[in-house]
Amino acid sequence: MNVVSLTDCIKLEKVLVGSKAMNLSKIKSTIPSIPDGFVLTSDSFKKFLTHNNIRSKNNRHIQEEVLTAEYPRELELSISKFFNAIKTSPDVILAVRSSSAMEDLNNASFAGQYETILNVKNLDQLLDSIKRCWASYFSAHILDYAKTNNISLSDVQMGVFVQQMINADVSGVIFSSNPVTNNQNEILVNASYGLGEAIVDGSVTPDMYVINKENKHIVKELGDKEIQIIAKEEGNESVVVSTDLQKIFCLGDEEILELVDITMKIEHYFENPVDIEFAIKNNIIYILQSRPITTLKGENV
Repeated sequence: MNVVSLTDCIKLEKVLVGSKAMNLSKIKSTIPSIPDGFVLTSDSFKKFLTHNNIRSKNNRHIQEEVLTAEYPRELELSISKFFNAIKTSPDVILAVRSSSAMEDLNNASFAGQYETILNVKNLDQLLDSIKRCWASYFSAHILDYAKTNNISLSDVQMGVFVQQMINADVSGVIFSSNPVTNNQNEILVNASYGLGEAIVDGSVTPDMYVINKENKHIVKELGDKEIQIIAKEEGNESVVVSTDLQKIFCLGDEEILELVDITMKIEHYFENPVDIEFAIKNNIIYILQSRPITTLKGENV
């Protein structure tokens, strides 16, 4: 199977669809506010390479070859079919991310190391974005990281996850076990305005909220929230946040407690602490990523 809906990922092996898509597929029935999407399996990546006679071993030009290669006709038709299914209105934009089976390794993690493309609006942009994501599998950074950690990349194990993108008013990350204090009875939330990439790449100082799981007491620390990343007509733009917005918390108590409730449900499902990426648009909370954390500060939890 080359392309599969997010809902159906749970029916396949993780090596085909990767950790990111598999984790969301597992909790989609429990957490309905997960944007729709589909995955190009690792088999589709292999077929693409074979169709274009692209060899992965000792090929210094492989990234350029991937970017200029043609899709097998059947695969392109499948992508087009799934694209039309989730492009439910002209306003729907897409995010294209890796979904690798190697993103949840205990001794190393490729999470966040492949290319992410946001604000994809049409089929041509999507086809180009998928190839950019595939090409990043062979980047010098990835190859060096794999060599350092004695990980073989010869058997391609990366899906590409295409998902409806939330043009967020506020975004953030949640840790269901406080990674700063290692306290499993505390939830830590970092949040700021705009798209979550500003938090993930460290370009913004977010607000921080620590919530006690038992009594729901909230401790808040105001962040500078200096900038926000917003989707424009073409691509994304980093803009300065107004002074008035910088001086107030970006989340209200009701939103924080709703995030706590969602986090507890996901943690209960995985039976492990989890980290979560979320977005809020028009007062609706969307869950974009979730994964179980099997270690904290190097210790089993």
